[in-house]
Amino acid sequence: MQYHVRLVLCLLLGTLPVAATGGGDLDTRLQQVLGEFLAENPVAPGVVACILGPGPDRCWAGAAGAAVRGDGRSLTPDHTFRIASNTKTYVAAAVLRLAEEGRLGLDDPLARHLPPDIAAILAADGYDLESMTVRMVLSHTSGLFEHPADPRYAAAILADPHHVWTATEQIRRCVEWGGPVGQPGEKFSYSDTGYILLGLIVEQKTARSLGAAVRDLLDFPTLGLDATWWEIMETPPPGAGPRAHQYYGDLDTFGWHPSLDLYGGGGLVSDAEDLARFTRSLLAGDVLQRESTLTAMTGSGTPAYRLGLAATDLEGRLAWGHTGFWNTFVFHLPSLDMTVAGCVLNHHGLEGRELARRLVAAAVAARE
Repeated sequence: MQYHVRLVLCLLLGTLPVAATGGGDLDTRLQQVLGEFLAENPVAPGVVACILGPGPDRCWAGAAGAAVRGDGRSLTPDHTFRIASNTKTYVAAAVLRLAEEGRLGLDDPLARHLPPDIAAILAADGYDLESMTVRMVLSHTSGLFEHPADPRYAAAILADPHHVWTATEQIRRCVEWGGPVGQPGEKFSYSDTGYILLGLIVEQKTARSLGAAVRDLLDFPTLGLDATWWEIMETPPPGAGPRAHQYYGDLDTFGWHPSLDLYGGGGLVSDAEDLARFTRSLLAGDVLQRESTLTAMTGSGTPAYRLGLAATDLEGRLAWGHTGFWNTFVFHLPSLDMTVAGCVLNHHGLEGRELARRLVAAAVAARE
């Protein structure tokens, strides 16, 4: 939503985002954290973050630096950005909603749900699609190779950042550049390719584009996700702010074709508040319809990665969340009833996870 609307909402809630108002000791300290972090990251033109909680009425959003390197435009909490692999949590939740509706089972073999042409490509490379399950793909334990892990993928993007990739083309790169990295269920091995397969399954089960299907399955309007959309598949909603420029070292990636990371491993654009709001709502039980489904999402998989969610330590506390290639992050800390999300506008900058840790540390210190 646009900043003046945010301002009204925060006034009604009794809190003001310090990026615009400078209110409150904690808000001031959080804004200082952003400024200090940015000063340590000259490679990044700007940083943006949001904290929701503790409690239902606490919201803070801040930004520091510029939305575009060198032209003086200030970055604001309203700016949106490509959230990259943070998209996986939304896709995983959509798959779990399909499971709740009885349209697939988490322990179904992939062979049962993949389009036949895609299944044939993978089977020809030695993948046992009868042994690989939906749950394994969700938790990155299916044994699928990850096509972006091969340096030839980055080389192809740098050589032609405007190339329009298809999902099938990326799956073909998976089988051409690598083979199975383990037996189904044997070990964790992160795979963007796996989430492209999940995206194809969502499209096949709903007969809709992935963007429209995820929006409806997760009910974005009810969650208040007014600044979240799927590139190419959807138009930016009226509440979305301008998209910030994200960088890969010295390269401005703003105009790079989104198809390089579009089909389930990535694809969503959001702002920091929407990113925090979705993750907070998901873990509060407001996205999935059954408590047992959320239990499966947080309890299946490996100790570090469950079903579209990572379990990690942040400032000595359990945090659920995800990070993305474009230095995006979101973490929910149940023990603090706090969710922190944001973006550092350069892949090569200091990790967004470290910014999240510092913001959480500042919030905890203010409570002690």
